[in-house]
Amino acid sequence: MFTIVIENNIYLPSHRFVLRIDKYKSLPISDISELAIFFHHPINTDDIGLKCIVKGISGPNIILEGVSRIIAKEPMSETEGFIEVIDVPDIYEKNFINDGLIQGVKALIRLILPGATNATRIKHPGQFADAVAQSLNLGYSERLKLLNTPDSIARIKLIFGYLNRQTQRQQRGQLSVKGNMNPLMEDIKDLEERIEHTPLSEEAWIILHKEIDKLKYMHPSSPEYSVSRSYIEFVLDLPWEASTQDDLDIEKAQKILDKDHFDLKDVKDRILEFLAVKKLNPASKGSILCFCGPPGVGKTSLGKSIASATSRHYIRVSLGGIRDEAEIRGHRRTYIGAMPGRIIKEIQRSRTKNPVFILDEIDKLGKDFRGDPASALLEVLDPEQNFSFKDNYLEIPFDLSNVMFIGTANTTETILPTLLDRMEVIEIPGYTDKEKMNIASLYLVSKKATAAGLSPTTPQFEDDAIDLLITNYTMEAGVRGLERKIEAIYRKLARKKAASQDLPDVINKDVVHEYLGPAPRYRQSAMDQDGVGIATGLAWTPAGGDILIIETTSVAGSGKLELTGNMGNIMQESAKIALGFIKSHTLELGINNIDFSKIDIHIHVPAGAISKDGPSAGLAMLSALISLLKGVPVRKDVAITGEATLSGKVLPVGGIKEKILAGIRAGISYIILPEKNKPDIEKLVSDTSIDVEIIFADKVTDILPFLFRESFEVDFSYHPHI
Repeated sequence: MFTIVIENNIYLPSHRFVLRIDKYKSLPISDISELAIFFHHPINTDDIGLKCIVKGISGPNIILEGVSRIIAKEPMSETEGFIEVIDVPDIYEKNFINDGLIQGVKALIRLILPGATNATRIKHPGQFADAVAQSLNLGYSERLKLLNTPDSIARIKLIFGYLNRQTQRQQRGQLSVKGNMNPLMEDIKDLEERIEHTPLSEEAWIILHKEIDKLKYMHPSSPEYSVSRSYIEFVLDLPWEASTQDDLDIEKAQKILDKDHFDLKDVKDRILEFLAVKKLNPASKGSILCFCGPPGVGKTSLGKSIASATSRHYIRVSLGGIRDEAEIRGHRRTYIGAMPGRIIKEIQRSRTKNPVFILDEIDKLGKDFRGDPASALLEVLDPEQNFSFKDNYLEIPFDLSNVMFIGTANTTETILPTLLDRMEVIEIPGYTDKEKMNIASLYLVSKKATAAGLSPTTPQFEDDAIDLLITNYTMEAGVRGLERKIEAIYRKLARKKAASQDLPDVINKDVVHEYLGPAPRYRQSAMDQDGVGIATGLAWTPAGGDILIIETTSVAGSGKLELTGNMGNIMQESAKIALGFIKSHTLELGINNIDFSKIDIHIHVPAGAISKDGPSAGLAMLSALISLLKGVPVRKDVAITGEATLSGKVLPVGGIKEKILAGIRAGISYIILPEKNKPDIEKLVSDTSIDVEIIFADKVTDILPFLFRESFEVDFSYHPHI
């Protein structure tokens, strides 16, 4: 039998272990099924070794299992090689005393060594002793003694001694722990007193008492103890009855809103109505407000103003990018590292059950394999359900009906429809240049000057300087970028003052150019001159409005329509609809001499790095194509928005205010809108800052004479429905 020597370790029969093959270069792996192992060399005939069988080979390892004790028939000085061995039989004398000893050892194992209870089923005394040895923490000499003891009863007596030694160690450990239990019991008693003095719900009271009962029988060093204790403390820290007294003085609330925010009359009126209903009917659940508008228009700061006006605590949670449902509803306590969701966690931190809770960027919630956090918010934002909201970690219903939830979003298009249905959306549109001027003069200048350690009035900002910042240094619907530019100027002034240098008397255009350098971004302007095949469209983006210069051209080809400029599917469909309308009305448009099967038409919308989508560019693309095919230039001072249909109808679109403001910023004089968008501009046309003429269109034919400076002759008498 092939023999090897293993030093510094001892294995017994019934033990399974692994050897690395590469340590034994001469081991005949392919032929071997049994292996003799000795534990020191030279190997003498009175040294007991271990016969093993090969259980398998896994990569560089060979898996062995000991089967019996062996001795060498002849001495051997080499470490590895073939040797003849003789089995050493287990010696066992069956009698009443020995059987009683075995049963006593098995009972002791069940009591103090639960990991070895499977070994108690082994009937053969010797195999039983060897199997138990695997579960004992034995040293080299102790294992060697067991290996060199072929008498089964003698080995069981050795095992019995080792078990007694382990029992004594456990008893000493328990006495030590018992000496430290008094502070622990005092700690549990403190928790019990807190439970009795905390105004908990009945269900919470029952659950916490069950946790306390479990805590009494847990060892303080066990992981379950700290988990259970943390849970109890978290539940006790929740504001089950604590709340702030609402200050529902409507006049005071209006002053705070006016002080913090310029204009936004409709928004402020709705907030004051909300507070008035709360004052007259405190039990009213009301509705969940959602402020929707471009970045920087003051959505989040409105929530702060509401909290200030009502004397409630203010909480803000940013939901942008959250994809895990557990962020909202928490993890179940069965998971390692379980935590409550953000809703309950922030309520606990606020120490009141009626804060103003801002759910910021609610339109940017995502979802993946971890769940849908937007769906998890359904219960939170439903006044008919949130009185018994159950967090997965808390597992106790908690009343959220007194929380004033307010969502903010840049757009409602990406919000889950069922979630949107639970909220009242209040649109906050972008600001006009005049409104930005007022906001900067009344709020931003003094705020940023004070923050920089300067006087709010020295040096003063001239209106021309603010106007330059608005028109040339920022391009936004809100005022966040404008605020940063004003802050940048005041930082440079603060540096001068700190160095005892003279400050300018006023901040004018020259100071702006000196401190900020050349304008990094100029607004896209209207076309310099009328162009053939080129039309100006209007687009809405989450950051406000913008203009789109739509370019078209044609070359000899096979009737293909090429679309470029990073258009989305809906915008591509709008281009195909526009071309389809033209092809079906070539006679009326006076272009029936064109063979579309022999030309390729290319439509391009510049700024290809920016994705664009939506149907509102349909009318502008139709106008550019008619201009291209007819050879008549489109007016440079006209911007167009509206969805065009195959039958020539013009359908309404959204984002009207933002689009009109974008047209005004670009120097547009006329804006063509769908007839059905008239209600959207009733407020705008009364605003003196809206210096543009609006032209409404119900059909494509309504705008063609004006769009092409009345040099366009068409006859749609063949199609009276147009």
